[in-house]
Amino acid sequence: MAADDLSALPFDGLLDELASQSPAPAGGSAAAVAVAMAAALVEMVARRSSDWEDGVGVAAQARSIRHRIVPLVQADADAYSASLAAMAAAEETPAEGRDEAIAAALACAADVALEIARAGTDAAFLAELVADRGDPSGRDDAQAAAVLAEAGTRVAAALVAANLMTCDGDDRGSAAATCARSAALVRSRMGE
Repeated sequence: MAADDLSALPFDGLLDELASQSPAPAGGSAAAVAVAMAAALVEMVARRSSDWEDGVGVAAQARSIRHRIVPLVQADADAYSASLAAMAAAEETPAEGRDEAIAAALACAADVALEIARAGTDAAFLAELVADRGDPSGRDDAQAAAVLAEAGTRVAAALVAANLMTCDGDDRGSAAATCARSAALVRSRMGE
């Protein structure tokens, strides 16, 4: 990967990195970007809702989600790269410790994806709140935020499941699935 910090790239630079032949960044980084955009839309609608007493607080919560998620764009790319490297090195790694090294790398990737899913769920709930209580002119933007949050959450949850495929009973898989269901439920309550 060419970039040291994907979140510092101009948007078209980030898209170029996603479109490159390099395996990372990939879906997890894209999911983090979707969640960050959802949080930014929620923040905008809340800020524009000057008659809503809680708007300032909701905008601050959305900004907090955005600040929490932006570093995960790079963290996911790094974790995915580390997972790929651990699997590629499997043949050169002594049998003792090989499975543990791969499992550790995959667990790290799952942890990052779970954080993306949790942030996405938080953004979805805030999107629903601003659609319901914020300035009515921002409802379409709040719905867009809910769709983006759901998409990012679903992708992240799928990545958690993929990274933990060999870990039966791992609570992170069920936590990510719960996040995805919650974000989908919020979006469906808001309508199409």
